[in-house]
Amino acid sequence: MRKILVSGLITGVVSGVLLLLASAYVESSAGIEIMTLLLNVDFIFERSPGLFMEIIFHLMVSVTLAIILKWLYVYKPRLYMPGLVTVGAVVTLLYFILSSLAVQTLDLNGYIGFVLWVIFHIGYLQALHLMFRLGL
Repeated sequence: MRKILVSGLITGVVSGVLLLLASAYVESSAGIEIMTLLLNVDFIFERSPGLFMEIIFHLMVSVTLAIILKWLYVYKPRLYMPGLVTVGAVVTLLYFILSSLAVQTLDLNGYIGFVLWVIFHIGYLQALHLMFRLGL
């Protein structure tokens, strides 16, 4: 179990940072606020916890997902792919939930923001899967 926790920590942080960097690049170059949506926790707290804490929350979720998926990959391989698909579906739904809960109005450019959100999260799941296959 210790190996799964360490693997989940490493793969979760790496894939979470990759997702964050891709989102930050799009937000800075195109003005589509994907990173802001990704880090959106302002509806939970009375005031914004700050960028650093938002990134920490994002990485905590990423590590948690990585640990669960790694456990499935090792101990329940038949449930691993359905688990990936389930995470992908939940993340897709989170786009609508987070954008509606956002305290500030986000500029997501309609369907373009949604498509980017889905593509980036598919990339996140692919990065996790690749690292699992490489033995991380």
